[in-house]
Amino acid sequence: MTRHMQIRQIPLSSNQVLFELVYESLDQFLGKPHTVISNDLPYEGNHILALDAAGKPALLCCDSRDGGRALMNGLNVMDGLSSNRAWFYRLYPALFKESGKHRGGFQMENIRLMILAPTPPPGGAYLKQICPAVSYFLVRALEINGEIGLFLENHEDSELDDLALDTTPINPFRDPAAALSEEEEAFLRG
Repeated sequence: MTRHMQIRQIPLSSNQVLFELVYESLDQFLGKPHTVISNDLPYEGNHILALDAAGKPALLCCDSRDGGRALMNGLNVMDGLSSNRAWFYRLYPALFKESGKHRGGFQMENIRLMILAPTPPPGGAYLKQICPAVSYFLVRALEINGEIGLFLENHEDSELDDLALDTTPINPFRDPAAALSEEEEAFLRG
């Protein structure tokens, strides 16, 4: 007897559900073995600060409704980490160590910022151009044979780039490279 797989998309009912699904999927984002530094940072939003399999820091920020809010919350955390380095050094020394040695050269620019939301953040493509350490993932909750899982789409190479810079001419009825007609030139000369 063949059993059919039942798959359906379900709404992300809350930030907590998304956060739990992301936390359960950290191997997919960070590789094995990764180290969670904190999943309860003192900032608004849902964030996970971790070291990936290569020992590099990553900040995952998720929001069940709005990519823009996830991005803003992530940038606020990055600003807070930068402004309070001494405090974070005392609370999370693993962030400043690599292979047991003190890493005095730790820079905030080395943190990968990973945004997870069902919609892309506005201005995300522009930010990606000036800050390549930012990654965007569109997330969907799926129910597969009664189990809830997370479907991720890396938004790096898809529509986000198309949304970035609108190259539509100001006057869509005329090609900006086209020459003026004789009547137009006569009118402009006055």
